[in-house]
Amino acid sequence: MKPLNLVIFGTVLLTGCAIPENDPSFRAEKSPAAAALAGEEPAPGDLHDRVREANEKNTKRLQ
Repeated sequence: MKPLNLVIFGTVLLTGCAIPENDPSFRAEKSPAAAALAGEEPAPGDLHDRVREANEKNTKRLQ
């Protein structure tokens, strides 16, 4: 196997292990731009408040 193929193969294998399948704490809220591209409504509230809430949620998850 070529070294590049080995790196790609290893990356693909590890990608599935990176995020627990049914853990909602790992699901990021979409930014207003991402929501617009997906044809969805952006999350309610100010972007600054949503970022602060997401940071607090991540801090709680990591404790």
